[in-house]
This record gives sequence, C-alpha cells and structure tokens, in this order.
Amino acid sequence: MKCRFIKKITLPVILLLSMVTISFAGEAQNVKEAFAEGDVSGFFKTIWFQRDYDDGANDWQSAAVGGVLSYETSPLKGFSMGVGFKTGQGGSELNSSSNEVYRGVLAMGDTKTDHESYTALNEYFLKFEGWDTVAVVGAQYLTTPWLKGHDVRLTPKTYQGVSIINKSIEKLEFHGYYLWKWMDWASEEWESMAQGITNNEGDDGDSIIGGILWRAPGDLQFELWDYYYTEVMNDIYLRGRYRKKYNDKFNITIDARYLNQRDVGDALDGSIDTYTTGAIGSLSCYGTTLSAYYGVNGSDAIRAPFGNHHVICMQYKKLDRGEEDAWALRLKYDFGHIGVKGLSAYVFYGSFDTPDSGDNASPDIDEIDFDVQYKFGGIFKNLSLRLRYAIINGDEDVAGGKDWTDSRTYLTYRF
Repeated sequence: MKCRFIKKITLPVILLLSMVTISFAGEAQNVKEAFAEGDVSGFFKTIWFQRDYDDGANDWQSAAVGGVLSYETSPLKGFSMGVGFKTGQGGSELNSSSNEVYRGVLAMGDTKTDHESYTALNEYFLKFEGWDTVAVVGAQYLTTPWLKGHDVRLTPKTYQGVSIINKSIEKLEFHGYYLWKWMDWASEEWESMAQGITNNEGDDGDSIIGGILWRAPGDLQFELWDYYYTEVMNDIYLRGRYRKKYNDKFNITIDARYLNQRDVGDALDGSIDTYTTGAIGSLSCYGTTLSAYYGVNGSDAIRAPFGNHHVICMQYKKLDRGEEDAWALRLKYDFGHIGVKGLSAYVFYGSFDTPDSGDNASPDIDEIDFDVQYKFGGIFKNLSLRLRYAIINGDEDVAGGKDWTDSRTYLTYRF
C-alpha cells in the first residue's frame, strides 16, 4: 500500500515543485533564463558486434548507429528539469538476414534474425541540488555497483524512481533509491523491477536501495549496499579498497568484494541462497598495470540484470554461475607514458571452473581478451575508438561446451 501511495503522488509532486521553481529566483534569474541557459549533452555511437561460433550454430551480428540526446535546464532556486531520448538504428539494411541479432544491440523482432531499430523517451526528471544533497524524481540514469546504466551496448539502461545522494558528513556518502520501473538497452517499453529479474510479464515489484560510502583515514575506502527487490530477492554488498602510492611511481591497489543474495517474499524467481566473493590486486608503474583476480560463487547462479560488479567481468564471461571459481590476469599499458597520448591497450586472460556433474554442471571456460582504445585529441577530442576481440574456449566434454570468437567495435562521440 505504501509503495502504491508513493507512485500515485509522484506526478503531483513533480507538478507542484515545477510551480515552486517558477516562483523563485536562483542561479538563473527567471524561467526564461533557466531554459535558455540549459545544457545539452549526450553521445553518438557507431558499433559493430559479431559472434562467430565454431560448431555451426547461427552467428550473431549487429551493426548500428545511435545514441542519447539529453537536455537539462539551468538551476533555478536549486531546481532543474531534464528530458532525454535514446535511439538505435540498424535494421535489415545494415545487417545480414542470416545472422541472429546480437543481444542488447538492437531490438529483436518476431524471429532471432529480425533486427529492429528503436527510439524512446528514456529520461524525464525533476532535480534538486542543495544542502550537500542531490535529489531526483522521474526517469533517470543511475550509477551503483549492482544497478546502473551499464553502458556496454549502444545506449544505457534507465530507471523510473526517486534517488537521493547526501554528502553532508565529510568522507561519507549516503545513497537512497526507490525504483518501480526500468528500461533495458534496446527496449522501448518500461517494465517492473521484478520483471527485469524474472522475465515474467505478470510479475510486479519495485526496489528499495540504500548505500553508504566511507573514505576512511589513510588509503582505505569502504562501501555497504542493500538492494531489496520486492517479492524476489535481497542483495547485501560489501566492498573494501586499499590504494597506496610509493615514490610517485608505484601504485598498489587491493579491492575485495562480497555479495550475498537471497530470495524474499513470494520468491518470484525461485529459491535463491548464494554469494559471490573475491579480490583483485593491482600493481602500476611506468604506464603498466598488472592485475590479478580470484573469486568463488555459492550454490546458485548470481542474478544481475541491472548491471554488475562481479569480481571478474571479461568481454563475454563473468563470475556468475553456481559453484564457480575463477582466476584471471590482466596486463594493461598506457602509451601516453611514451608520448602517444590517448592510446591504451590490455590483454586479459581468465579461467572459469564449475562442477562436471550435479545441479551446477556446466562447461569450464577459458577466455582471452584483447582491447585497444584511442581517445583523439585536438578538434576531435570528444571522439574515441575502441576495438575488442575475445577468444572463448568451452570444455566440449561437458554438455553445452563450445568455442567461439567475439568482436566488438565502438566509435563514440560525446558532447
């Protein structure tokens, strides 16, 4: 009942606050200035994703252009309003009818080979900034460890709800969110938070999220998050990071993470009782960063439809299967250290093991990723190019095991 009441009063609150905005002076002197001095932002992106299977299965391929265009008024008495659109264009004229749609790049039509373009209004909000607090009501982008825009496709995910971030206490951040709808990468429709987990159209449920970030004395940082998805599950997430610089040349980072996931209420997605945990250690010097990863999972797979913060997350594979343990190494180099500004590259290798028998039997997987990124300079300073290539080898002695390659190209202009 309480959640329904909050939803019912949201629109009247937005309208009331809008009228309050009109009646006061602030950073902008009047409403006309607030709109005239507003900011336009967004990005244009061209991408090409392809997955080639070795066993004769249908390959995936999608080429698309699109992006996000957003507008936000200048603040007036601390209040501002915003609106934004997303689009992804790349139907049959850009894609082969013999290849399946690459998941999440374009919308899928009546068949898996039917590439469909999409356009949607995915932002509309009222924002208040003041007293060390940012509060937003409406459709918005979010950035938390396990619920975020997750901008790894053509356009990000967005959420309907209320968000509040407070930084009144030095070295502390408090986050609070109440969300009732979300929109996926290539979707044009809003759906409930519960449906985002269960994929069942009839499931209805919202989400309440709270987080605390503490920049402890010295080089320590801690995070505590609670994600409650009504009638589905509850996630408790802990993270601790230690960073230390030596002689202005060497940097050491240790990043430890733990997520506990359990079903609640009617358990709409079935019984859930699991965890994922592990750590990342990194050493940086002379433009080079070497990172080592290790993690393990509990008895159930990890549900993470709204973006993830897995200990290991590669181009394809991430640490998410039941009873899975994995390790990985990544070597990254910033060519700016030798005068080639904007160019960086890394090689990333991971090995993922699961049981060969039992309820969680699945193929062991090895993956190696190659990634090159270049940020242009001068008059093209907002333009970037990213090339990604992954080789995935699955244990073919276990059902479902197969090999494939995954290629991704991004050309992005942000403004």
